[in-house]
Amino acid sequence: MVSGAGNRIMTEVQKLERTDLSPVEAWSQRVRKVGGFIQLAFAAFWLVRGAFNLKGEARSPLAIAFVALCAVVLVYGIVVTKGTGPRLTSPEAKRIERSVTIATVIELVAAFVLPVVVSAAGHSDWVLPSIAITIGPLLLWLDHEVSIPRLRVVGWVLTIGPLILVATMSGSSLAATTGIAAGMILLVTAAAGFRDLSGLRPIHERP
Repeated sequence: MVSGAGNRIMTEVQKLERTDLSPVEAWSQRVRKVGGFIQLAFAAFWLVRGAFNLKGEARSPLAIAFVALCAVVLVYGIVVTKGTGPRLTSPEAKRIERSVTIATVIELVAAFVLPVVVSAAGHSDWVLPSIAITIGPLLLWLDHEVSIPRLRVVGWVLTIGPLILVATMSGSSLAATTGIAAGMILLVTAAAGFRDLSGLRPIHERP
């Protein structure tokens, strides 16, 4: 009886805490949390691809080191974001959700289509830059919707940076530079978002 009552009280407290956020604040948390894990996945992919485009025997050890680093950030993110990023159901929250979902789907489609296009055009070394450049506009849109200034800076870097690299580099050096640079940018961005959320965890989720 006491345990059941306590659980019901805790559930009510959680509901109050989850709804004690504006739709923008709630989705700002969700973008940092869910978006952070997506950024981390892209970071791992790019870092490994970039490492294997380097010359010499350091490629494999460096790729392993990058994977280990991403794994550490992944564990950190899982631990410190627990209980954050509530999914609200108000009309404004639903509007933001639709906007974020549509933008994400467009980015994923572009990330698959552009590499095919540049490869068919005979520029296989443009594959990684073509993927990286699709992330930039998405991050800019997310900042517009949920106000995360960090994403604005990273968005512009990932939009303009690949174009500069394509204009100044080619071959394996282009792929390596793009992969490692974009991967590290996203890795740091994801970790920073997780760190933001570590101080926003509900009281009952804190150690």
